[in-house]
Amino acid sequence: MRRLRLAEASAILIGTQIGAGVLGLPYALREAGVLGIFIVILAGLMTLLTALFVLEVSSKNPGKSLSKLTEEHLGNIGGVSMFLSISALAYGALIAYIAGSADILSSLTGVKPEFAALAFWSLMSLIVFMDLKVSGEAELALTGLLLLVLAVSIGLVLGRIDVNNLSTFNTSAALNGLGVVIFAYVSHMVIPELLKGLEDIKTTTKAVFIGYLVPMVFYAFFVLSFVGAFGSDTPELATSALERLYGNLGRILGLVLPLAAICTSYIGIALSEMDNIKDVLGIGRLYAWLLTVLPPLLIYFAGLKSFVNALWLAGTFGGILYAGILPTAMYLKAKRKQESFHLDLPHSIAYFSGLVFLVLFLYSVVSLG
Repeated sequence: MRRLRLAEASAILIGTQIGAGVLGLPYALREAGVLGIFIVILAGLMTLLTALFVLEVSSKNPGKSLSKLTEEHLGNIGGVSMFLSISALAYGALIAYIAGSADILSSLTGVKPEFAALAFWSLMSLIVFMDLKVSGEAELALTGLLLLVLAVSIGLVLGRIDVNNLSTFNTSAALNGLGVVIFAYVSHMVIPELLKGLEDIKTTTKAVFIGYLVPMVFYAFFVLSFVGAFGSDTPELATSALERLYGNLGRILGLVLPLAAICTSYIGIALSEMDNIKDVLGIGRLYAWLLTVLPPLLIYFAGLKSFVNALWLAGTFGGILYAGILPTAMYLKAKRKQESFHLDLPHSIAYFSGLVFLVLFLYSVVSLG
């Protein structure tokens, strides 16, 4: 495996996160007011913390996927739980990205969504099949484009904020949008792979901080601008609201942003799921690639072409489990065996993290009733 540069590793983390999640954030938090921005920042800091847990444990067991790390420290049940939660998140996301890209490309070019989906899937899956170095360069280019378009979108809307849209403090609305918020920070599965590519924990630590703090800042401003400007009228695909303000120019920009976001996320999540399958099932790279990219395409063509509810459920349950509870439990177990870690975070912080995610998980279960 070729080595990664810090910029490439950071881009993979950023690109993996800024996908379908960012597009749904304003809609999910449209009635939460300023509390929605607080939830975005708090979730970003909490998932950054658990990402560091994953990195610390991975540094003591280099070369192992997140599922294998969990199995080693939490036993077979923990390993299977992590593998299933990662796979559910990955497949749900990849299906959503195929469906979303099909609609966007069809709208831009006029071709049938099915042909657009196949073209998108072919190109993105080919990039994933190539080595991590090539994917790192692709992520760097796509992430740069994505952040540029996202910044332009925020700038176009920021000046139209109505303070009344942010004056509410709706706790229930904020918690109900938590699933989409957690999903927006889903990239823990990438960290062991990045550590292998960078070959240095200090550099990887920098990449993790950059990879989580940059999306957090963009998410906060994205929610602030679009919820502030459109309030409860914020559409599900937030950037589509640009057409109301800027006509055809806004429409094109509103489609380019989600397409760039979907491309970057597809690459990062597919790479990690491929590594996850290869490591847990013990199969070759080609078969792992096929098991990663084929099922989402087949499920899409079987008729599952709506992703809103799937992403919410994936983030609420799979996301909280794999990005919150399991990494915390794994870190605490590993800390009993190891004399020191790179950052050596206190037990009290880890216990607090576990408690927060456990309460959120229980609240989510109860809220379904």
